[in-house]
Amino acid sequence: MKKYEIVYIIHPDLEGSTAKITEKVKKDVEGRKGKILSEESWGKKKLAYEIKHNTYGIYEYMVVEIDPAAINEVERLLRLSEEIIRQMIVLVVEGREVKAETTKKKTTMKKESPAKKDEAPKISQKKTKTETAKEEKERQKELDEKLKEIIGEGEGN
Repeated sequence: MKKYEIVYIIHPDLEGSTAKITEKVKKDVEGRKGKILSEESWGKKKLAYEIKHNTYGIYEYMVVEIDPAAINEVERLLRLSEEIIRQMIVLVVEGREVKAETTKKKTTMKKESPAKKDEAPKISQKKTKTETAKEEKERQKELDEKLKEIIGEGEGN
């Protein structure tokens, strides 16, 4: 049995019947020999973007312990439920999230190479216009001197 976090968003029009929907999800989990460790209702919140023509949703959160084969069936039932507009199930290992099992897309994490870990981050410093102009004049002067040296050497031969 593994530990999972389940977050799902209920349609905002069903604000009065969230308890029924939560009970239905609990029965689905417990019917597959899962154990609900904790649950929270996060309430009605504005969505980051519109989902199925809704700008608000009712967030529910629960932590469950269930067999990995059974969590796929729970996810399928959440996806098919008309009351739930979005869901996400995350596998938890000792307090840190490992992978998201969502229906949209899976993301991969890039690992840093050991050599890059030890390097100090580069800090970019912005220069004022006068400093930039001064440096440009100095570079121009150096180029002019080098050009004169090259031309002067060519004339002497």
